[in-house]
Amino acid sequence: MGDRVISTANLNIIENNLSRLANNLAAVANNVEGVAVRVNNVDGKVNVVSSELSALTEEFRAFVNESKRIANLADAKQSVVMLEQELEKEFGNYETVRRHTVGILQAADISVVKKETIENATEELMLSTPRYWLAPALIALSAWLSDNKELADKALREALRRDDEKTSLLFCLISRRAGKLDGSLVWLERYFSMQDPEKMERRIIVVLDAFASGLFGGDVKGMCSSKIRQWLDELSSKAGFVEEQRQQWRNALIAKKASIDENEFPILKKHSNTWGKLKDVLEIAETHDVIYNYFSDIFNTPVENVASISAKIDEILDSLVKNYDTEELPIRAQLRKNKLAIEENGEIDRANKRFDLEYKGYEEYDDFSQHLTNIALAPESTGALIPTQKLAISLSKQWILDAHEDLTAKSRAGVPIEIEVAIDNWHGKTRDGVNAEELSNSLNSYIDKIKEEQLSKLKWPNGKTIAAGVIGGIIAILGIGSIIIPLITIPIATGVILSQKKSVEKNRNKVITDIENFRESSQVILNGFLAEVVDYRRLYSLKDKESEKVIDFLKGISPEQFITVQNNSRVRQVL
Repeated sequence: MGDRVISTANLNIIENNLSRLANNLAAVANNVEGVAVRVNNVDGKVNVVSSELSALTEEFRAFVNESKRIANLADAKQSVVMLEQELEKEFGNYETVRRHTVGILQAADISVVKKETIENATEELMLSTPRYWLAPALIALSAWLSDNKELADKALREALRRDDEKTSLLFCLISRRAGKLDGSLVWLERYFSMQDPEKMERRIIVVLDAFASGLFGGDVKGMCSSKIRQWLDELSSKAGFVEEQRQQWRNALIAKKASIDENEFPILKKHSNTWGKLKDVLEIAETHDVIYNYFSDIFNTPVENVASISAKIDEILDSLVKNYDTEELPIRAQLRKNKLAIEENGEIDRANKRFDLEYKGYEEYDDFSQHLTNIALAPESTGALIPTQKLAISLSKQWILDAHEDLTAKSRAGVPIEIEVAIDNWHGKTRDGVNAEELSNSLNSYIDKIKEEQLSKLKWPNGKTIAAGVIGGIIAILGIGSIIIPLITIPIATGVILSQKKSVEKNRNKVITDIENFRESSQVILNGFLAEVVDYRRLYSLKDKESEKVIDFLKGISPEQFITVQNNSRVRQVL
C-alpha cells in the first residue's frame, strides 16, 4: 500500500481533537477527585446518621426505662395502700391489743383507771381476738392487778397454751417492771429452756434487747451471758458453721461495696483492657471506709438516758408486743418490699437487693447466729434497739474480722501487676509508669510503620511507563502512523504525568499530616494513661490502708462493753 498523504487541514483537525481529548482527560481527573470528595462527604453523613441513630436508640431505651420506673413507683404506692388495708382488716384487732398492753401497765402505775374498766376492756379484747396469745395474757394481767388469783391462773394457762415462749417472756418483763426480780428470773429461765440455737424464733431479739439493757438485774448469776456463749459454742461445733458465718458476712460486706466515679480515670476506662479489674479492686478498697463508717456510726450513736427502770421496761415490752406474729409476716414482708421500691423511686432492682438483704429478718425461724446478723445489718426489719445492735456486732466480731480479711485479700490479690494500654492496634503495658520512654518509642515505631506502609501505596509510576501507555492508547484509537506520533503524544503524556504526580503529592501530604496528627494525639493519650496509672496506684494504696481502721475498731469492742448492768437500783454502762 502506498504512503497515505495527510493534509495540513487533517493535522489541524487531529490536533484539535487531541487538545479536546487532553482537556477531557483533565476534566475526568477533576471529576474523579470531585467524586472522591463526595464519597468522603457521604461517609461523613453516614457516620453522623449512625451516631444520631445510636443516640436515638439510647434515648428510646432511657424513655422505656423511665416509663417502667414510673409504672413501678405507681404500682408500689398502690400496693402499699392495699396491703395496709389488708393488715388493718385481718390484724387490726391485734394492734388494738398491743396498744392496750403498755397502756394498762401505765394506768396501773398511777391508779387513774378503775380495775373494773380494765377488766371490761380486756374481756372485750379476748372476745375479738380468739387466736391471739396476748389477749388471755392481758386477762391474766388484769386479774393479777385485781388480786383474782383463780382467774389469773386460768387466763395464764390459756396464754401459755397459745404461745408459751412469748407469754413467759412477757411476764418475765412484767415481773421485772414490778420489781419482782426473783419472779422475773424464774420466767426468764423458763423462756431460755425452750430455746434451740439452731431453730430460734425471731422474738429472741426482744430478749437480747432486755439483756443488753440490763433489765434482769445485771445478769448477776451469769445466766444470760453463759447461755449465749453456750448457744454459740454449740453452733460453732457443727462442721462448716464457722465457714458459713464467714461467707455470710463476706456477702454482707460485699453488698456494701462502694461505687467509684469512673470519670476520675477516663483514659484507663477507654484505653485499658485492665480497667475492669482495676475498677473492681478499687471499689473493694473504697469499701473499707464504708464499712468503718457503718460500724462507727452504730457505736457512736448514743443510747437515750432512761428516766427509770419502769420506762425502760415499757420500751422493751412495747417492742415485744409490737413484734409481728407469724401469720402477719407474709403481708409485712410484701409491705416492706413495696416501701423499699418507693424509697428507691421505682428502681426495682435496687429495691430487691435491699429487700434480699433484709429478708432474713422476716423469716420466723433461724439459728441464733443468723438472728445476730439480722440485728447487726437490718435492725429496722427486726425491731432491735441500738444497744442490741451493738451487742450483736460485738458477738459476731470474729466472723466479721474473718470476712473483712477475705475481702481485703481478694482486693489485694486482684490488683494487676501490669496495666495494659491500647491505642489503635498498638498495645503496651506498665507497672507504675516508669517505662514511659520505652512505651513512647514503641508507639512512635508503630506509627512510623503505619506511615511507611501508607506512603508506599502512593508511589506513582515513572514517566516512561505513563508515556508508553498513553502512546499505545492513542495508536489503538486513531491508528495514526509513526510519523506524527511524537508530535501528538508527547504533550498529552507530559500532561498526564504532571497530573498524576500532583495527585500523588497531594495524597502523600494528606497522609503525612494525618499520621502526624495521630502521633500527637496518641502521645497525649499515652501521657494521660501514664499519669492516671500513677494516680491510681497512689489512690489504691491510700484506700487499702483504711482496712486497718476497720480491724482496729472491731478488735477494740467486746460484748461486755455493751451490756448495761444494774446494781443497788443504779444503772450504769460498762465501757
